[in-house]
Amino acid sequence: PQASSPEQQRRPAAMADVCYTVQDVANSLERLSGVAAGRGCHTELSQPELLERWHAVAAATCSGGIDAITLESLRLIFNYVEAVVISCGAPDSFDVYEVSFEALTKMGYVLPGLECKHLLMQLLEHVHEVYDVLLSCVETYEWVQPGATGQLRLWMLQVIFACFGSKTISGRDLMELTDNDVSGAVSLISFILRCEQAPFEMQSAAGRCLVELTAADCVFLGKVDEGTNTEAIAKLTAMFNKHVNGLIKGLIQFEVVEAFGRCICQHQMSHSNTDIVVKHFLTTIHNSLLYCSENQKKLRQHLATQSTIVQDIMIPYVHNILPAMYDNPSCGPSNLEFINLRSVLQTFVVVTFNINVFRPQLRDSDLISRVCDVPNILNHVSMLELLIKLAINVDFTKGPYSDQILATLTAGFNGLPLESQQRLQRRIGSEQGMRLPFARSSVQACELLAFALTAPVETPEMTDARKAQKKSNWKRARNKNKKRKRMFGMQTKGFNVGDELEPGEEADEDDNSEDDDMPPLIPAENWEGSLGMTDESFVPSMAKCQLSGGIMHDPVKTPDGYLFERAALEDWLQHYGSNPLTGAPLNIAECMPDTEVASFIQGYQLQMLSAGAIAPEAFEEPAQPDIAPPLPPAVMPAPAPLQPLPTSPTSLLGDLPSLGGLGGFPPEAPEKKKKGKIRIESRSVVDCPEDMRCAIDGKVMTAPTRSKYGHYFEKKTLDRWFTNCGSICPITSQPLRMEECEPDTEMKKRIIKFLKGQA
Repeated sequence: PQASSPEQQRRPAAMADVCYTVQDVANSLERLSGVAAGRGCHTELSQPELLERWHAVAAATCSGGIDAITLESLRLIFNYVEAVVISCGAPDSFDVYEVSFEALTKMGYVLPGLECKHLLMQLLEHVHEVYDVLLSCVETYEWVQPGATGQLRLWMLQVIFACFGSKTISGRDLMELTDNDVSGAVSLISFILRCEQAPFEMQSAAGRCLVELTAADCVFLGKVDEGTNTEAIAKLTAMFNKHVNGLIKGLIQFEVVEAFGRCICQHQMSHSNTDIVVKHFLTTIHNSLLYCSENQKKLRQHLATQSTIVQDIMIPYVHNILPAMYDNPSCGPSNLEFINLRSVLQTFVVVTFNINVFRPQLRDSDLISRVCDVPNILNHVSMLELLIKLAINVDFTKGPYSDQILATLTAGFNGLPLESQQRLQRRIGSEQGMRLPFARSSVQACELLAFALTAPVETPEMTDARKAQKKSNWKRARNKNKKRKRMFGMQTKGFNVGDELEPGEEADEDDNSEDDDMPPLIPAENWEGSLGMTDESFVPSMAKCQLSGGIMHDPVKTPDGYLFERAALEDWLQHYGSNPLTGAPLNIAECMPDTEVASFIQGYQLQMLSAGAIAPEAFEEPAQPDIAPPLPPAVMPAPAPLQPLPTSPTSLLGDLPSLGGLGGFPPEAPEKKKKGKIRIESRSVVDCPEDMRCAIDGKVMTAPTRSKYGHYFEKKTLDRWFTNCGSICPITSQPLRMEECEPDTEMKKRIIKFLKGQA
């Protein structure tokens, strides 16, 4: 083809909404030459020679052929950029790095053919030391001086996308880029989501990668040392523990919720784009709240300060997908809108259970009623279960649609076959340990929906027979790997409009599957002797909250020895002020975190996910340790206490995806280099000591404020807390107003001094 017009010079990008021209590259190279000269960087090409060679390369590639002379000219251009990148090293050289990676990115999109991509990847391998150090320190520089690094992170990531395309990059790849530092990966994702200059497909890929970071797969990079499965599982469990804690810290520190909000607002004119971003956002929050982590309370408090996301993001998203479902009477589990709606309802259930400030907006809207109007939705047990739990969590009896919701849910239950009714009752009753939680504090709502909450009467023989049947179903099940990934109610893949099922993957037949059942597992060391026998859904009895019946993520112990999920107990005490099992007066300040039980639960939870990744044979008959059951409730008068739920017995760039065959230019195996000392030094934000973090969510403070009780808070976070949760101290629950808190300039100086490496 002839290449003379600007239209013919324009090249299709690896991402649909990215398109640069030959002149765009020339402009970037011209700026690079000027910046490099201003910094005193020594290069072999003058600016006219650089531009002349670029136009020669562009003309040759546009004419349809890349010969040896063209490749040599391109190699000289890349050598020029490489020399500029390597010759820098001072913290004030971010402008040089930014324009360098901008030029490389644009060349990556404009130049066709794998030969050009191969040369670009070779350059990135040569500068990987600088690349790695920049990625590790850029967030800290931005914290100290916002805007100091410009769009450097955008171009550094976009050049990778230029080589491989948006659909190829995964959460694992971002972990490799950041030397397996999950907080660093979250920082990059947050930046891309909030960056208006980032192409949408890049933002979509960033959201997808974040969802992958909330699952086990991104930790298990296929590098398991030799040894027994038990040893491998133990090692991966420890890795996963570190990963989960770093993930939650990163979500808070780098304000991922706000980043998603900005991204959604940026694309609000495109329903298809916002659907994709919202789905990634909801799945991230859903999964993160289901981990048993030492940072779980801080995550819940952080989300409580972001309560506008319900009315601004969550509810509009549901209203957006409902019309398509109304128009499709045959909509079911194999339909993408149905799958998306189920994922959203799962997130609503988790969020409203953990954070009560989200409840009024859902309770006072017509969302639950409108969802119930979707054709045939109440015929599916899992959807009816989610709607019942959501109605209880928001305490629908206090809302304007209570009569309508009660009549609809009652009719839906009565319309089920007897077998399905009993299955629903078991899911909410005796099997609640491995299901999503619901708030038992909504006593009136629970009483009105008691027809679905009361487990069917069964003999021990019937229970044993069903448990044996589940084991048999598990052994004969197809797609076992997919089932393992969905343990604990986790979501692993966000379905978007236009997505297709993977080869060999079948759509879930909602009411005939056991996908959300927990497979039996041979217990490893540490937790099995402390959490007791597993119930019929294979969840240890001591891992379950004695109030909600769900698996605990932040267990607390009362003075008389009862164990509860913190969110469930806090919610109960706000209404009744007594132990939910005994009726004795109780204050949340009297309850202490049970770190020992939390570590056992965390070990159990992470071991299950670890074993699911590497040891399929571990999912067999579990040993049943002999351990005393949880304390029974004492006989004491109580203001309408609940009955206890039933208990029953290295180069980072070198590990990115392969470019594939390159004809005469096969990829070279990169030599491993020892990292030289680059003259950029800083301390990571996530390494700050605890006293430099906000007491609400653990985020490093930029405007530290000290309360009259002596606690330190980020001013903006504390202000949001007062707005959403009232004038009480987040730590002591005592009265507190912003006027009673003072800025602490000395603390701010300490934080900056630490981050600048001068402590």
